[in-house]
Amino acid sequence: MSQDSLLRKNKSPSRPELTEGGGGEYHARASSQRACRFGDLLAIAALSAAIFFFHLGSYGFWETDESRYAEVAREMLVLHDWIVPHLDYFAYVYKPPLLFWLTAISFRAFGANEWAARLVSAVPAFGCVALTYLFAARTLGRRRALLGSAILTTFPLYAIMAQVLTMDMLLTLMVSLALFTCYLHWLDGARWTWWSFYVAMALAMLAKGPVGALLPLLTAAIFFLWQGQLAAACRRLRPWPGLALTGVLALPWFIAVAIREPGFLQFYFIGEHLQRFFAPNYAHPRPLYYFVPVVLAGTLPWCLFVPFFRRPSEVNAVRRFLVTAVATTIGLFSLSRGKLIPYVLPAFPPLALLIADGILSVLESAEVRADRTAVRKLAWIGVPVGAAGIAAAIVSCSLYAGGPLMPSVLAIGLALCVGAPLFAAYIGSLPDLALGILTLTVTVSLIAGSYSRVALSATRSYSAFARKLSVLQPNATMICYHRFLETVPFFTGRRILYIGDPGEHLFGIQHSRDASRYVYSADADLVRLWNRSRSTVLLIDQHDLDRLAPSLGAFKVVAEQRDTRAVVIEGGAKAQ
Repeated sequence: MSQDSLLRKNKSPSRPELTEGGGGEYHARASSQRACRFGDLLAIAALSAAIFFFHLGSYGFWETDESRYAEVAREMLVLHDWIVPHLDYFAYVYKPPLLFWLTAISFRAFGANEWAARLVSAVPAFGCVALTYLFAARTLGRRRALLGSAILTTFPLYAIMAQVLTMDMLLTLMVSLALFTCYLHWLDGARWTWWSFYVAMALAMLAKGPVGALLPLLTAAIFFLWQGQLAAACRRLRPWPGLALTGVLALPWFIAVAIREPGFLQFYFIGEHLQRFFAPNYAHPRPLYYFVPVVLAGTLPWCLFVPFFRRPSEVNAVRRFLVTAVATTIGLFSLSRGKLIPYVLPAFPPLALLIADGILSVLESAEVRADRTAVRKLAWIGVPVGAAGIAAAIVSCSLYAGGPLMPSVLAIGLALCVGAPLFAAYIGSLPDLALGILTLTVTVSLIAGSYSRVALSATRSYSAFARKLSVLQPNATMICYHRFLETVPFFTGRRILYIGDPGEHLFGIQHSRDASRYVYSADADLVRLWNRSRSTVLLIDQHDLDRLAPSLGAFKVVAEQRDTRAVVIEGGAKAQ
């Protein structure tokens, strides 16, 4: 099918007299469609808000990324430096600045706390769901748009990352905006979709570097080659002025940092990108298949429908585009030697639409009896899984006086035991109701599961520990030994002395004139700093404290969490 015929097929008629029933019926139908879409968006907004914003600030920063990025944003406000990010007041140029800018703005508006920090991930997650609905409503129809956005919202990995302060949700939003506007511009050539495509790529670069432009451009190139329209698409997308716009918006920050921080370009582009992609042991090495179980686990239970999908009778352009987007994202990050779970998140919006399209294609088919029977049998698996969760919770409570995860496990088990039979009962006769029940079941399970973060906060967060230290003597010197806790400077507002491997401080330390005053490497330095002032607080793990105790003299523990101890010289800072 040629592009012109595709456009004629997908474009809504612009003249009322060309539609059956005349202009009045056309406008009434358009008004009704707008009302339905508005109602859909309200429903999706309510679902997303319940999952993404529920107890957003009820638990402390999880080590290490959340506390690190929050501290970088706080120091941006303290130093009034919006160009070069800093961590412990050393230049921190491992990541672009968009996340730090938005987090700093949120701190200024709502205060420096966990809720304000995580808002910077929750809002983009919310926006990406709405964007996915609007794109699908334009290209796949209202029914697929509603189900696809609900599926995206209830993907477990997507819901989890919506409440974690990282760059990945911002990248997902910007890459999705770039991909969707690229397709829509190819489809109808609207002016707003042209500049939105290139602006979104610029913001994606400021969110996570060159990959923000590479993903949309590579996806678009592969898709247009698949369509046999690469040359025509390039003419329509006008890449040279568009890429110039992207460069004008994104490159000034990189240039400004390169001027202020010599060595930045080699460190950032060679080390943090080329070496991370190609070097086998540079950072987070993982096998080629790493993202296969990540995607399967991160999309439960919706991925369980995939074996029942049939090859669509019409492999149209939008389906090809979504397949290309998913395959390109997962494939590109799989080829990288360095991998982390959230990297694959930009594949989830198009993947949610593909799953929604596959589910509804099966349900709308005239030959679905066998498929629905198989789906019904699959649904019953949820009952023994839920019953096992309930049994585990009951046994744990009776034998071990409970545990931090047991309330969440019990609630999820109950949700499965109720939701699975209801879904199985209605999937054959009332499939829309059955899908609504499944969405509600997953939503309840995700909200119940989110309580586990609160329960595990004491084991994964040092926020309470740092808040306690913040009420020690105002002039106390903080020393971290072999473990830099970014939560401590965040809540105490003080610069920390550090003894040990510099880690992600390395670039800043190497390019700082005063690094020798704040970073040390030997135990002898610790003893000297410890004896220099009676208002010194040492943050140290218990096994290191046992080893160094003879050199420290008389001390007392004023705060502790897990294996970490905050100790002061006997008669120095007061215990709280």
